[in-house]
Amino acid sequence: MYGYQNKIARVNLTTGKVTYEELPDEVIRKFIGGKGLGYYIIYREVPPGTDPLSPANKFVFAAGGLTGLVPGSSKVIAISKSPETRLISDSSGGDAFGPKLRGHFDALIIEGKSEEPVYLYIHDGKVEIKDASHLWGKGNYEVAKELWKEYPTASMAMVGPAGERLSRIADIIYDTERASGRGGLGAVLGSKRVKAVVVEPGEKPKVAEPEEFQRLWQEYYNEFATNPKYEHTRTYGTTDALRSAASLGMSPAYNFSRPYIPDELASKLGGDEVKKYEVEPEWFVHGKSCPIKCARYVEVEYKGKKIRVKPEYESIAMLGAATGVFDFPAVAYFIHLVNDYGMDSIATGATIGWLFEMVERGLISEDEIGFPVKGFGDAEAEERLIKLMAERKGIGAILADGVKRACERLGRGCEFAVHVKGMESPAWDPRGRRTYGLSYATADVGASHLRGWPRPHQLPNQGPAKELVPSLIEGRDESYITDMLGTCKFVPYKMEDLAKLYSVATGEEWTVEELRKRAWGVESIARIHDALDWVTPPLDDTIPPRWWEPEPDGPAKGNAAFIDYNDFLEARREFYRLRGWHEELGVPLPETMEKLGLPEFKEDAARAIDVVKKRMEFSGQ
Repeated sequence: MYGYQNKIARVNLTTGKVTYEELPDEVIRKFIGGKGLGYYIIYREVPPGTDPLSPANKFVFAAGGLTGLVPGSSKVIAISKSPETRLISDSSGGDAFGPKLRGHFDALIIEGKSEEPVYLYIHDGKVEIKDASHLWGKGNYEVAKELWKEYPTASMAMVGPAGERLSRIADIIYDTERASGRGGLGAVLGSKRVKAVVVEPGEKPKVAEPEEFQRLWQEYYNEFATNPKYEHTRTYGTTDALRSAASLGMSPAYNFSRPYIPDELASKLGGDEVKKYEVEPEWFVHGKSCPIKCARYVEVEYKGKKIRVKPEYESIAMLGAATGVFDFPAVAYFIHLVNDYGMDSIATGATIGWLFEMVERGLISEDEIGFPVKGFGDAEAEERLIKLMAERKGIGAILADGVKRACERLGRGCEFAVHVKGMESPAWDPRGRRTYGLSYATADVGASHLRGWPRPHQLPNQGPAKELVPSLIEGRDESYITDMLGTCKFVPYKMEDLAKLYSVATGEEWTVEELRKRAWGVESIARIHDALDWVTPPLDDTIPPRWWEPEPDGPAKGNAAFIDYNDFLEARREFYRLRGWHEELGVPLPETMEKLGLPEFKEDAARAIDVVKKRMEFSGQ
């Protein structure tokens, strides 16, 4: 099929054997690539109930259907069963890893477990398993430096010390500054003793209509690179988003207890403050591949150390505003630390912010923590906690697996631990946007800001949440489509643009409706697998107690995430109905799978409905 290698590499670490398999066109047409292909592989090969940190779990790197082919298409999707949530989980990452992997394979499957530390070296369409004992225990910056000495043209995905120690919030770092951050997927590779995957450039897949494709490539690049409408993103990237979030009452400030903060405070971590430290990058990935180029290197000095990072909103907000630290050099240093240790910046900041609130409320003593912690704004304590979490030492051993497990282990504070299904919330409080809480409640991975934003932007008290459910579903499909195609969400393609580019690349006619159908199908198979595993949607598709507290100040003052609980239930029921799922149980109906052209999943859908019914009966619901 044009636009693809039609090839998957499979590495069995237990046997040390590498095999290469054909990726059939039929599978591509159903699941496209990226998130879709990865979910299909995990669904088929990792049964519900599998321990995420056991050799039976598998890990997939899947490039999108347009990865490396169109402007702003650097994404690779990491997919596995999450050690944090026990759900199939995916997390996208940028830089050059995805396009370079696409030069060899459409996906890489890693299975089994190595006895000794290894890294995978991909070149010339093949995979080699190499000894990584000299890299084990080292931080990502040092590992990258060593590997680039040997492979100067390669890109790499790395696991830091947190992943080696099986922290359930460990991530995967690409080329030192980008991450597949959510769900603890770094711990899966750590459990398999994989320190890194190193990929050399390969040959791009051929497209069906090269001349027309090149014309469109240039047209879209010029539009995004020069249109004044996108100037703010080109200038600041996402670094100015805290000011926007705070002004809307949607920030995570002080562990989501103060979603509105004044602009003078938010500006301390805002775009203009960040730009004061901006420097030219030492090296530039992909020259003209991205017309937006929203990420910028900054260089700060903190405690006599000079560090260089590429900050983005989620990391700034969660390691800064959520913990009450409004000092950009300190926050940039924290970003450097979590990148080096290989930790999800969102989960790390959320967990430390929660601990700081515990201190503020007098719910945890200095003796339990092991050293003095003042509470919100304590940068010294935050630095120390990050290191202890990565090392699994002292209080860090309790915090290293995320906020849900931390509150359960301590037996207190769960009422203000902000997560959904075990995954910490990103830096957007839903009390400032009508129906947005439903996006978190129903997302396949747990709390994610990348599962659809309802439109238009209104406050929860401005009308029934149910009314905006259709727009939430549209947004969710669009997010899935970009994750299946491998394009960046900050490059402002319309869905019609992506359908046109994918059609020209593959030589097959693709419509927006067909792409949406594929997105709907991928979400539905994730939902079936999760229900067969442990999720009981009527009980688990919910939001944390904090978001039922009315906002204390600002434009969303008095708003909770929904008007009331009945407003939430009505909206959730409408979501299930429009998705073709059982309206009360939240599980895809067998006839929906038939309608989506996925009849092979009908039997599992019926079984999942029966399983959830029995769980509900057992719980007395």
